Amino acid sequence: MPHNESIQKEIKIIDGVKFKQIMFSSLYWLKEQQSFIDSLNVFPVPDGDTGTNMYLTFKEAVSSIEKLESSNVGELASALSKGALMGARGNSGVILSQLIRGFALSLKNKKTIRTSDFAEGLKKASEVAYHGVLKPVEGTILTVSRETSEAAMIASEKYTDFMRFLPVIIKEAGKSLNRTPDLLQTLKEAEVVDAGGQGYLTMLEGLLKGLKDKKIKITGENKISKRTDKAKKKKDIKFIYCTQMLIGNGDSESELNRRIEKMRRDLQSYGDSIMVVGSEGIIKVHIHTNHPGVVLEYGLKQGGIFDIKIDNMEKQHEKMQAEKIAAALPNHPDHVRDDEGFLAEESVNTNVPKEQLKMKKNYGIISVGNGEGIKNILKELGVDYIIEGGQSMNPSTNDFIQALEQIDSDNIIILPNNKNIISAANQAAEVSQKNIVVVETRTIPQAVSALMVYDDDNIDINQLKQKMENEIQYVKTLEITKAVKDSKINGMKINENDIIGISDGKIINSGNNYNDVILELIKKTIEDEELITIYYGQDIENQDAEDIKKLITDNFDFDEIEIYSGGQPLYPYIISME
Repeated sequence: MPHNESIQKEIKIIDGVKFKQIMFSSLYWLKEQQSFIDSLNVFPVPDGDTGTNMYLTFKEAVSSIEKLESSNVGELASALSKGALMGARGNSGVILSQLIRGFALSLKNKKTIRTSDFAEGLKKASEVAYHGVLKPVEGTILTVSRETSEAAMIASEKYTDFMRFLPVIIKEAGKSLNRTPDLLQTLKEAEVVDAGGQGYLTMLEGLLKGLKDKKIKITGENKISKRTDKAKKKKDIKFIYCTQMLIGNGDSESELNRRIEKMRRDLQSYGDSIMVVGSEGIIKVHIHTNHPGVVLEYGLKQGGIFDIKIDNMEKQHEKMQAEKIAAALPNHPDHVRDDEGFLAEESVNTNVPKEQLKMKKNYGIISVGNGEGIKNILKELGVDYIIEGGQSMNPSTNDFIQALEQIDSDNIIILPNNKNIISAANQAAEVSQKNIVVVETRTIPQAVSALMVYDDDNIDINQLKQKMENEIQYVKTLEITKAVKDSKINGMKINENDIIGISDGKIINSGNNYNDVILELIKKTIEDEELITIYYGQDIENQDAEDIKKLITDNFDFDEIEIYSGGQPLYPYIISME
């Protein structure tokens, strides 16, 4: 009878097969809603978006069970937890990993689960997540997870069928989510619900979809994530490969300048985000392109190429490895090779010489940074390993763990340099066997200031941490960027593409041009600072930065004003006052 086909079959037990099914479905639905969740972020700045960080964290978790041959739910949940721990990115990703950890702890030794087990899992998940946050804030994913788990405990006493149980707790999760603006003023002002809570609800919805939909396959390659990733990324990224190289040709200064100008024009036909700079016979090239081999061939026509680096930007949030260029340029006589005869290449996450990594040190220093100028400054100040990352590109816990393994020292200091990266750094420190301290730097200027006090390799690591933390208190960080969406915050109405001024993470002002915004920002935040340092971004010309320096000189009485090419994306100017 046709009407009977619409009746959902009861599901009272979830075994290993169904567990995999619903986890892949949850991942799929989270990916589908990723952009919407990102749009709920309160602050209109380019940042590590909640939807993106939750998706990438959960993707690593689900990948860990994809090929695991087990029908035991407890074992699968444990593997899921480990994957989430290693893949956790940003604050939202770390909280999600703690939710999954609690869920897995509750399901330990269970071959199958019932609704009562699921409810206990949600309860334990909430408890572990709350415990993992130093200062829990209500009106966030924590609230939604707690209230949902409370509803689940009640519902499990009434419903033994998952097809009736899950819709009830999803409805309650939605009610909890809708109450988040009443608990958090910033949400009410921005007229949005909590993004993390929305992600939590979305994942629950995905679980139910997985029980209903028999078409989602979990065997072989992860077709779900690959299909949705591909569709999204093709839309968002026009040129896939970030290609960089150095060219040496012995040009005189005048010849070099002429060559650089011509190269800038020529390279426009190969991609975008083009940067060509040089001095003393060396040219630095940076370009986003779909044909890195062609760009390298072009480089060879200009001189000998070396320090080649090719990043697939679609994989920046995954385990990346630089493209091997031997296939693109086989046996060319101008190849620069190392002492062992291999093509010179550069690791994706660090520019540290191999001999430096092999040398046993009393202390090692890991820092997060983005932009060639920023990374060079960090290296000059003693950083051993630089993890590529920052705003909108938050490294995972595993990225930190891999970095820790590269440094031959038992005592390591981590400088996260971003409030949304601190959680992953701390999580890596907790699971590492080495003696790790995280100095919770939130900005690049704070990292620079912390590194300036590192002058004694024999000091106790905790004393060094204290010295660094004391030093960064005297640094004020100003940041200039463009709003990524319309927003209401701190009583200000901000429109998309407005230039906004930020002081130590708080939006202070906005306007239509850099000069006015920077002047007003300094006027509103200056106290007794004497030194100002300007790091200008990848889209700012040196002359523009010099003009800003003159503007500040004409309007303020700083003892010293320094400017550096930071090359950072997204933030045209980062300014340090101390």
